[in-house]
Amino acid sequence: MLTCLAMMLSVSLAELPTLATEVETEARAITAQTEITPALLSDIEEFSQDSERLSASLREAGVEQDLPCIFHGISEDARVRAAELQAADTPAERTEAFTNLRVLLDDAILIAPMAASAAADRQQAVASAR
Repeated sequence: MLTCLAMMLSVSLAELPTLATEVETEARAITAQTEITPALLSDIEEFSQDSERLSASLREAGVEQDLPCIFHGISEDARVRAAELQAADTPAERTEAFTNLRVLLDDAILIAPMAASAAADRQQAVASAR
C-alpha cells in the first residue's frame, strides 16, 4: 500500500530538483507569514504534501542519503505545526507556535538544495551507467 502511494506521489528523477526548489520556495513564503489565517494553514498543508512528494520521489529515485526520511519527517511535522497554530489561544502560544514552525521551515530551506543536488547527482549516475 505504501509503495503504491509513493508511486502516485513521486515525480521523475529529472523533475526532482524542481520539486526541491518548490519546497524551498514554499518554506520561504510561509516563513514570512505573521498571522494565523486559513490561507496560511492551506499553504502549510500544500508544503507538507510537496515535502512528502519529495520524500517519496527521492526514495523511488534511489537517493541513498537520509533525505527521503528527513523530508517525510518535515511533512509530518508541518501538519503538527499547523495544529499548534490552530490551537494557540494566547499571544504567547501563537509566538511559540510560529517559532516552532519557523524552525521547521528553516530546516527545509537549508536541506532542499541538498535534495536537489543529490537528485542531480543520482541523475548523472544513472545516465553514466547507461
